[in-house]
Amino acid sequence: MPKGLVSTLKRSTSVLPKAKTQVAEAVTEEATRLDMLEGFTELIAERYGYWMARRLTQQEMNEAVKEEAKAYRETRKALNKNVADYIEEPTDELRTAIKDTQKTIKEQSKVLKEKKNPFMKKISPLAKAVRYCDNVAIPDSLKELGKPVQPRFSLSKWINDALEASRKKA
Repeated sequence: MPKGLVSTLKRSTSVLPKAKTQVAEAVTEEATRLDMLEGFTELIAERYGYWMARRLTQQEMNEAVKEEAKAYRETRKALNKNVADYIEEPTDELRTAIKDTQKTIKEQSKVLKEKKNPFMKKISPLAKAVRYCDNVAIPDSLKELGKPVQPRFSLSKWINDALEASRKKA
């Protein structure tokens, strides 16, 4: 309902009989509720927009640092193998190999962090926005709409059905 109509109804309530006043109040209340629901849908759309942007940025980051991340993982595996071997049979060669590998990991970690940094500057505020929406904005909005969030320890029927259908597709 247009906001001008609502304000007109509010102003004209002083001259209306009591029954018409109640109808005007109900119309005003319904218009307010519709505005709140519209705001809630915009909030949910905004939250999912942030989430999608974060996912896409993470995918870009993963592609950009693919080779560095692979080298880092392989070096970590070599370090773990050397440590396991050193535990079983300590030798000076293994100790030296472990120390060298640790230095290599530090260097690779710095390179990886530097390459991820521009992406993380984009991801960090998006992640904070999603957390804020999830922890503050959405629960507060639901409370205002009369649907406070409560813990649910069992799944509803429609969720069970949806999960079952997705399992059958896979």
